[in-house]
Amino acid sequence: MKNSLQELLPPQAMAGAFDIDDPAEILHEQTKFHRATLTGQVRNIVRYLRHPAYIARGAAGYNVYASCPRIDLPEPSLELGALSAALAARKSARGFAGAVTLAELSSLLHHALRVNRYRSSDAAPHVKLAFRAYPSPGGLYPTEFYLFLNEVEGVPPCIAHYDARNHCLRVLKPQDGNAFASAEVRGGEKSMHAPVVCVMTSVPQRATAKYGARGYRMALLEAGHASQNLCLAAQGLGLGSLVYGAYYDDELAALLDIDGVTETVVSVMLLGREAAGVPAP
Repeated sequence: MKNSLQELLPPQAMAGAFDIDDPAEILHEQTKFHRATLTGQVRNIVRYLRHPAYIARGAAGYNVYASCPRIDLPEPSLELGALSAALAARKSARGFAGAVTLAELSSLLHHALRVNRYRSSDAAPHVKLAFRAYPSPGGLYPTEFYLFLNEVEGVPPCIAHYDARNHCLRVLKPQDGNAFASAEVRGGEKSMHAPVVCVMTSVPQRATAKYGARGYRMALLEAGHASQNLCLAAQGLGLGSLVYGAYYDDELAALLDIDGVTETVVSVMLLGREAAGVPAP
């Protein structure tokens, strides 16, 4: 039997400010993974991965305008330095080995996510506006960053929140073992254990208050910009990264003590030192 949207919502969401007529919130809810509805989604993914025609079609998935005039581009001559090397070498890690140091984690967060400049608003000179190294709709920064610290040298396993203004971690609660694994979609496979799991959440109302429903799209784009910052910063620091989608949204939200609606999970990234010789799936 097909579950209704209300039946799939977690109890904390039903007690919150979910607007059943808001297209953005409906879209987000319908694209979550739920244990009750996962079977069909997984079946489609497996069918795709095993079908040569689907794989070939996916590999050719870009637009080509062969009949249009062509402008040949010269060899690039402007160097990007270390960024160029990070862009060229970036790939998804398929396994992790060993702990990371707190200094490595600090460097990663500093380069990718930290507030790096302030300015005042003309309309409100007394308000200090904080900006970061990735684009945000109106500088409103709806994305929040939570870290499952599984193996960080000198730090007991815990769930923490990254304070980008003060460049520090606020420990929300300790964790026994790998708490993230309890919300993982595994289907008989072992958990994809990583020293650090970065969970990005979004508070869409920060953007929609200014931009209306379009702010929801902008909020998702911001999470993508921040993800790329983390990928490139990790690569530059000699660490591996993997943008990861195999999790149950509301179970992960419950681990973070958020309601999954007014603040909801939008992306997960696994971070750590890449294990050698792990084949791609």
